[in-house]
Amino acid sequence: MTTSTVPTQFIPKSDPGNLQEIGKFLLISIVWMGIIFGLVWLGCWAVGVLLPNMLLQLAPGNDAVVWIARILQFITPLVGVLIFIPTNATYMVLMERRGLALFTVRKGPNRVGPDGFLQTGADAVKLLFKENINPTGADILMFTLAPIIFFAPSVFAAVPLLAAVTCNHPLFSVLSFHTGIFYVLAMSSIPVVGIVMGGWASNNKYSLVGGLRSAAQAISYEIPLVLSIITICLLVNTLDVVQIVHDQAGPVAQDALGHMLALHGDALSNSASALDVAHKNGGFFYWNIFGSGALPASLQDASLIRFIFSMLLAFSTFMLFWLYATGACAEINRIPFDLPEAESELVSGYNTEYSGIRFAIFFLAEFTNLFIVSSIATIIWLGGGNSPIPTTPEIAIFEFVSNVLNSIITGIAGALGASSEGAQNFAIASPVVMCGVFWALFKTYALIFFAILIRGTLPRFRIDQLLDFGWKRLIPLALILLLAVTYLKELV
Repeated sequence: MTTSTVPTQFIPKSDPGNLQEIGKFLLISIVWMGIIFGLVWLGCWAVGVLLPNMLLQLAPGNDAVVWIARILQFITPLVGVLIFIPTNATYMVLMERRGLALFTVRKGPNRVGPDGFLQTGADAVKLLFKENINPTGADILMFTLAPIIFFAPSVFAAVPLLAAVTCNHPLFSVLSFHTGIFYVLAMSSIPVVGIVMGGWASNNKYSLVGGLRSAAQAISYEIPLVLSIITICLLVNTLDVVQIVHDQAGPVAQDALGHMLALHGDALSNSASALDVAHKNGGFFYWNIFGSGALPASLQDASLIRFIFSMLLAFSTFMLFWLYATGACAEINRIPFDLPEAESELVSGYNTEYSGIRFAIFFLAEFTNLFIVSSIATIIWLGGGNSPIPTTPEIAIFEFVSNVLNSIITGIAGALGASSEGAQNFAIASPVVMCGVFWALFKTYALIFFAILIRGTLPRFRIDQLLDFGWKRLIPLALILLLAVTYLKELV
């Protein structure tokens, strides 16, 4: 009789659950965040600050140079978005794969680079070098335009959000306009056209069914999604994304901001005043998800009736947040609403016939749309860049980092020949902006991580269940909450 031995690599070790993989996931995320936002910040600084100032110093008073400098500053937001979208999507693919591995207690991609750090970069290179195949009988023009129409609105929809998450920084204040939310919603309704176009032009029955399903989903779930956003806009009396973020800082910070704007005319023109406004932040109870400050106001009033109405208003806005989250998942075809690309039924749905760079564009747009809908939820319901901690004590850390970065930048500008006064114009690292960007991105990525958790937890709906849920439950609930918030706002 012979005895068999089990290889040591298959013997379970006394590893404390998933803690080691969680540590690796956090480390990879921190490094990727540094890379992504370092590249974005450098790109915006180079195009919006460095080049214009160097041109103005080389040819002062030249009208042509002044116009070129203004054009460079005007296109800075677009440069930032174009740098951010591909690098962020590369990280988000890795984030989703590692996140799903955590939820199912496995390792995830860990071969390319340290612990799989470069896995999605390798996947991107592979897709870019794959052959673009045109199916027999396909409409080649429409087949090629479909991924572009699906992706382009994602770029333009992200641009107005930059002003909100950067505290209306001068480089991005050109994007702040009074109908910002209306513009974002208009852009977000276009991608479904690209999906339907791609499904029809592929000359494939599975792709066509996937495109038609996407159209049905859009009709069903855009209505409650838009109603939830409009209800919050009705509550705060504005469509301006920057104003919506400012209103969630609390009444003391709003009064300080109004006084500062009256004195200086620019939210970032006086660093000391901007820091003073940040230190007057009211905390998370003033966010729209909790009734836009209704609860603190009712507690100060000490009226039982007003407190009850405030609680009802906070419950209504909280329900609106979940209504939006559900509609957003359906709008961007995320599980459990991924019927347009259900692998068990439609092979891959609307993108079955796509390969190479055209498939990569579809893939890139899906993750960009997830980031955009999460950003909208952060701005509308979760306070944008406002800290959840009252008085914002953590801004002292960003003030230190800002001083270090500005010292480095002014040193570089001096080395390039700028005068001591002119070198100050090259500094754009504001502690208020850095703190706001940090909190806005932290909340956005937390929502993305929650969407990944949903994907790893829930099965998909059947198509009839999906449509019934949208028309018979979400739309009536959205209308009820619209009426409730309208009346409760007046009563509170």
